[in-house]
Amino acid sequence: MPMPSLPQTFVSDLQEKYTSALALGNLVFNGDNAVNEIVTADIDGTPYKSCLTLLGSLTHRPEKGTVDANPFAKPEPELTVADSFGDEDQFKLVLNKFPVVPYHFMLVTKEFKSQNTPLSPDELCATFSVLKALEQAKSQDNKNWFAFYNCGPESGASQPHKHVQFMTIPDGFEPFASRLARTSGHFVPNQHEEPLQDSKVGFAHFVAVLPDELGDDSEDILTLTFVSLLQRVLTVLRESDCGHISYNFCATTKWMMLMPRSSGDYEGKLGVNSCGVMGLYLCKNQELYDIVKSDGWQKIQKTVGFPSTAGEGTDEYHY
Repeated sequence: MPMPSLPQTFVSDLQEKYTSALALGNLVFNGDNAVNEIVTADIDGTPYKSCLTLLGSLTHRPEKGTVDANPFAKPEPELTVADSFGDEDQFKLVLNKFPVVPYHFMLVTKEFKSQNTPLSPDELCATFSVLKALEQAKSQDNKNWFAFYNCGPESGASQPHKHVQFMTIPDGFEPFASRLARTSGHFVPNQHEEPLQDSKVGFAHFVAVLPDELGDDSEDILTLTFVSLLQRVLTVLRESDCGHISYNFCATTKWMMLMPRSSGDYEGKLGVNSCGVMGLYLCKNQELYDIVKSDGWQKIQKTVGFPSTAGEGTDEYHY
C-alpha cells in the first residue's frame, strides 16, 4: 500500500499556522532567549556531538498529562495544520503548544490510543509520508527533520494520547545514527541480518537503514523493519527482567532507530525522551543545563538505557 500524501502546500501551511499562532499567543515559545551549545566528546578516538538548549519557556510545559486532562481531546483550530490525514482520515497534524524549536508539530490519532502501544502500519506510513514531504521542501528552507515517538512509561512521554512528534535538527549538528547509517546498505529484515549498533557508545540501540525510495510496498517494508527493531528491544527488556516496555523511536527519511529505556529521567531531575538518544537535550533551567554539560551524552544515555548488545548474535531464545 502506498503512503498517504499531503498537499504540496503542507510546509507553507505549517509555517503560516506557526507564525500566526506565535503572534496571537496560542503557543509558548521564547526562542530568542534560548541558549544553544554544541558539545563534542571524544569516545575512543571518535567525536560525538550533543546539542544543549536552555529554554525557559519549557517551564510552562506540563510534566505529565492524563487521560482525563487530555490536550488532544478538544479541537484547537488555532494550532491545527491539517484536521484530517491518512487513508481513513484517522490522524490530524497539530502544532506543539510548547515547541522546542520553531515549527515543532505532531501527528495525533483522532481517537484516543495509548502512548504505550507500538506504532501500527498506518501510523508508520503516515509518519514517513510527513518526513518525505518535509524532505521535499528542503530546497526551500534547507532544514533537516526527524520524527520521534516516546513509547511506554519510562520513555520520557509527557502525554498518554498517542502522538508522533516532528522537529528540525540543529544546523551544524549530525546525530550519531546518521553517521552510523552511512556505513551500511539498507536493512533487510530477516533472522540473519542484525541492525546496526555503534559499539563505542555503550548503550543498546538498534538502527536500520531504509531503501532510497519507498514505493507501493512501503507499508510492508516499514512495518517489517520496525518489528525487527522492536524484537531486539523486547529481548533486551526481557533479559534485563524489566517490568515495563519502554523505548524511544527516532527516524529520518534514511533510517529508523529504537532504544530500549530503563528509566524516564536521569538522577531524578532531568527528563529524557527520544531527543536524548539523538544527542539533543532540552533544559528548562541552568541547573539541568550544567548537569548535562558536566556528565555528558554517553553517561546520561547509558544510565537511562541498557548496556550495548553490539556484536551479540540472535538465537532461538530471542524474540
